[in-house]
Amino acid sequence: MDFAPYQFIALGMVAVEAALIFLTYRRNPRVAIYMTIISLVMKGQYLWLGRPLYAWHLSAFLGLIFIALPPRSGGDIVAGGTLSLFRKVMIAFFLYSFLISMLMWVLLPAAGIDDASHNVTLERMATQTFYLLLLVGIFWFGVTVGRFMSIRDFLRAIVILAAITAYFAIIQVLVFSLFGVNLFPIIGSDNILRSAFILDTTFRATSFAGEPKHLGMLMSIGLSAFFLTRIFRISVGRYSLHIPISMITALLLSLSTTGLYLSIVSVGTLALIFLSRLRKIDLALFAVVVVLGLTDLVGFSGSFESSLAQQLSKFNFEVQDESVMLALLENPAFAFLGTGLGNIHLFAVEYLPANFPLFRTGGYKANSGFLFILGDSGIVGLALLLLAPACALSAYLKERGAYDRDARREGMITLALLGVALLSFMLRYSELYFFIAGFAYTRLAIARNHARALAVENSASRHFRRAEQKRTHKPSPRGAS
Repeated sequence: MDFAPYQFIALGMVAVEAALIFLTYRRNPRVAIYMTIISLVMKGQYLWLGRPLYAWHLSAFLGLIFIALPPRSGGDIVAGGTLSLFRKVMIAFFLYSFLISMLMWVLLPAAGIDDASHNVTLERMATQTFYLLLLVGIFWFGVTVGRFMSIRDFLRAIVILAAITAYFAIIQVLVFSLFGVNLFPIIGSDNILRSAFILDTTFRATSFAGEPKHLGMLMSIGLSAFFLTRIFRISVGRYSLHIPISMITALLLSLSTTGLYLSIVSVGTLALIFLSRLRKIDLALFAVVVVLGLTDLVGFSGSFESSLAQQLSKFNFEVQDESVMLALLENPAFAFLGTGLGNIHLFAVEYLPANFPLFRTGGYKANSGFLFILGDSGIVGLALLLLAPACALSAYLKERGAYDRDARREGMITLALLGVALLSFMLRYSELYFFIAGFAYTRLAIARNHARALAVENSASRHFRRAEQKRTHKPSPRGAS
């Protein structure tokens, strides 16, 4: 039994989010940032509504407006040196993706590659161009609102949202176990309710994130953000131990292979990078979590345990990802240049398994961000996308010697979050990365400007002191008694 009326609740949630973004992006941008994050991670809003309606689309439109008409409040953000390449390379990525698409939209039909069922239509070209503009907008929205919120508050927002989602996932499983009612059903675009079971035996938690894999991805980002708050001594409230416990529980209940492995890789990488910053209590808690995870899951049936073991044993890509990968391997030129926005299905559909019914009558892309970008923009586009955060890291390493303690801390936290977001994006495509990238650019620029302003102030102070010393210790004229 599913709670079908939640579709109407989801519509109300989208309306409230969009209204709050519109009403607060000028007076209180923090609320607009919170609502944008919620909309970006709640993939379920599309599933529940049966149409591509998100509140973050409004944020993206505002971002496009900000390109031409930036808000006057918050001050100007000027990033010089290597850091300025961050934004320029991201813009180059968007431009290349569009230009290679225009070229392919002309060449592919002329070469007769598209057929009647998978042709390059004006509608497809328009929707793909519109979506690319949304990505540009959400990146620029992050660039703009990054001046109104510190990276610490940004981390806290992610942690709190992930914790709330985790508790609703736990409640969802308990209600289903007791009453057989799924509070957060998966509703497709055809308005048909779909189960979240594995082999019709084990129920998977989704919360209001949409699907089990979406819940797992959100938990991995939430755990990484919480780990950063622990490393850099950022308070998320008293008695915060329940937060990672709830997120780990929701992660296990989601049975998301991607979420499980991404959590392990992200948190493990952060632990190695910031090993010297870890406290003994953090190491002890981490050890307890590992021990509990490796032991038998108390309170769960054998079907859950076997399903968890089955999910953990998965190392292969999903079917659509494998078809995209095979298509690119068979067409090296397209792998290098890209096939243009939305064109990869023209080649990948031939590599779908014969008994696989989905994606044959419409365009599709890979779920992996790595293959998603390769399919659209090729190695050239992927290189540009990876070069942007590399420029940010290079700029920080070059100039961190001039940073004070606060600016250096801000830079390290920002780069760590950007790295986690990029790793998550490579495994599972998400628009959240572009928002975090824009936000990170501005926070790094603010840290750099703060450091340079402090250096100028210190230099002026030293110059004034030297001038004052020369004036007060001026030697007496010769012959004076």
